[in-house]
Amino acid sequence: MNHFAIYLAAGPGEKLLEGGSKEIGSLFLLGIAVVAVYLFMKRAFTAFLGFSVFAMIVAVFVFSPETITGLGEKGFKWIFEGWLS
Repeated sequence: MNHFAIYLAAGPGEKLLEGGSKEIGSLFLLGIAVVAVYLFMKRAFTAFLGFSVFAMIVAVFVFSPETITGLGEKGFKWIFEGWLS
């Protein structure tokens, strides 16, 4: 029972989010690798490059949204700094 209490100390939702995001990240990378190898072996280099760029953008949006949020806030302040003051 003591181990279970330690496991739940941070909250079950936080542990589920942490574990689930790692598993989904692994499956996402596996899917990207499978599609990339398929397109590479098929010699569809244009589709391979397009898929690679799309996968990189999706990975950034899904797995590190705080980066996108920070860039958006900095960009907004940079563009509209004169009007805000």
